[in-house]
Amino acid sequence: MLPNARFKELLADIEPSATTTAQASLAHQSVRDHLCSHSEFKERWEGSFLAGSYTRDTAIRPKRTADGHERPDVDIIIETNFSTTDDPTDVLWEVNDALEDQFTVERVNKRSVRVITANAEIDVVPVVASGTGYMLPDRDLGYWKSTNPPAHTTWSANQNARFGGRFKPLVKLLKWWRRENKTGKRPKGFVLEVLVSLHAPTDETHYGEAFAQLLENIHAAYADLAALDLKPTLADPAMPGNDILSKVSITDWKNFLDRVRVHAGYARKAQSLNADEMDEATRLWRILFGNRLKATESAVKASHLGSTATATASAGYTFPDVNATPTKPRGFA
Repeated sequence: MLPNARFKELLADIEPSATTTAQASLAHQSVRDHLCSHSEFKERWEGSFLAGSYTRDTAIRPKRTADGHERPDVDIIIETNFSTTDDPTDVLWEVNDALEDQFTVERVNKRSVRVITANAEIDVVPVVASGTGYMLPDRDLGYWKSTNPPAHTTWSANQNARFGGRFKPLVKLLKWWRRENKTGKRPKGFVLEVLVSLHAPTDETHYGEAFAQLLENIHAAYADLAALDLKPTLADPAMPGNDILSKVSITDWKNFLDRVRVHAGYARKAQSLNADEMDEATRLWRILFGNRLKATESAVKASHLGSTATATASAGYTFPDVNATPTKPRGFA
């Protein structure tokens, strides 16, 4: 198997960069400031907070756009004094009108308004407080639905503690794997986080082994249902009764599981290789994670596996003396 340091190196590389997070922070704050002080919308304003993967620290570095930017997806929740008797379409268009005064609105989604800035792509979600959670407008359904983003953030932190700090890194590895091996539009985002919480080993400290078991466990859990053209119900941990797989088509789900099956085999094969077969192990893992997993050309001493590794002098490749750790800041300032 590859040394654990190689996976930690990959994790450091797929973190959102310091520049990306700093610029995105400025972008989302400018949107919030604009709505708060807008001549008309300020009468609707009650407050705002961030949601989504950046808040949960499960984001990976965004794709580079055609203009050379790495623009992350950011979710802003806008607390308002709308009523759940208000028509969802009217509410979303009122948010759209306020944003268009200063920003480029890409589209009005079913539950949000998407804004494109130079440094971030932002989904602005209006909500109203409801008990310990919130209600959001759904213009496709024509009514307001329950949501609770802060509960998702708390749940994610609890999972990370349960995994000894390895939950969020495993989520990032699964998200990166999905990006490198897209089989359809979904599953994505929070669904992947829930799959990690349900099927990754909580006590495995080697990320390669943990990831191999994660893929094996996902396939074992759902393959029989998929063979019958059926999906499971995947409960939202913050909103009991909500099925977070409801938006995933059976075709996308089956394609996802088939890729899981094939790549679980590659991962297991890579884990079975010894110190003299690191080139092959690296080749297999790069099928899963792409070329950001650094390639090697030499065998690694077995006694150094899992923490440090020294390449043979003939190959001229040297592993670091300590495990690589992320040095880039996480989350927004």
